[in-house]
Amino acid sequence: MPNDSPPQTESAFALRNALKQTQGQLAHDRLFERLGQKLFMNGWSEELLQWWLDEACMQFGAQHGLISQQHAGALKILAQRGKTFPVGARVPMLGALALWLKEPIQFEVHSQFVPSLWTLPANVEPPLHYYHLPIACQQRAVGLLGLITGNPLSPSSLQVLHSMCGLLGFALHGQAQSASVIDDSYMQKLTPREREVFALLPSGASNAALAQKLGISPGTVKIHIERILSKLDLNDRTQAAVKAVEAGFKSDGL
Repeated sequence: MPNDSPPQTESAFALRNALKQTQGQLAHDRLFERLGQKLFMNGWSEELLQWWLDEACMQFGAQHGLISQQHAGALKILAQRGKTFPVGARVPMLGALALWLKEPIQFEVHSQFVPSLWTLPANVEPPLHYYHLPIACQQRAVGLLGLITGNPLSPSSLQVLHSMCGLLGFALHGQAQSASVIDDSYMQKLTPREREVFALLPSGASNAALAQKLGISPGTVKIHIERILSKLDLNDRTQAAVKAVEAGFKSDGL
């Protein structure tokens, strides 16, 4: 009578794979739980981000990784591992980066190599796998997680990373709000009208357009801008616009 059961070697291989997947999922769950506990007990810190990135890189088999935070039109590196730029470096949000972090943020992973994020060549042997996941809060861009692995990540692993990016998004969003409350004391130096002009500078509008918006003359706008530069110790209008973005004013003010 023929034996229809699968060969014993195939059954053992399937059992090993199932056990490996179960162990991996348990490790992911523990990492998620530990991140939540650390945030609950100690709150956000750069040390926490570096700890999590190191753990994630080891767990997901990533030789290179970074966590960055969106800030004034750039991504600021908060934690890094391997061949990327040092902590504190700023990467302009241009091209693919701007597209990936366009709001409302989509729940997806991006696999394109971005030279401005990494210090290794795009074409290496054996080929590497690039994963970039937006860090967001309420579909608003907060930052970007980047990982480079030797082997492709499974859909379940990417789902875990997305969930962790959501947790990181709330943490970084809260930290950014706290920082803005502390850092906007310089606004007290400006008069109410100067604050109105300051808030509109990110739009890039001309003095004439600002004047029309505020119901004053272009000459008066020019005087207000000169006083803003003097009071905030800034060199030019561009620096003032960047400062306004950092204070939370958007480019759609007009």
